Amino acid sequence: MSDIVLYVLVGLMFYQAYVTIRVARDKSYTSAQKRRHFLFIWLVPFIGAAMALADLAADKKSPDKDSVPQKPKGRG
Repeated sequence: MSDIVLYVLVGLMFYQAYVTIRVARDKSYTSAQKRRHFLFIWLVPFIGAAMALADLAADKKSPDKDSVPQKPKGRG
């Protein structure tokens, strides 16, 4: 039984480390936002990492303000 608990804890640590690296490499966050994500990931195990990963995925799906095509100005 203790081996299973150990494997789950090690797996959880690898998952949290993976999400931490993904947040650290993301260029769309400021350093303060990254620190908040890191704290949330490690202080709220699994749920914090899952929410941070979902936030990264949602951030990638939403287009930037600069990349949204503008309607051409003209008549009508």
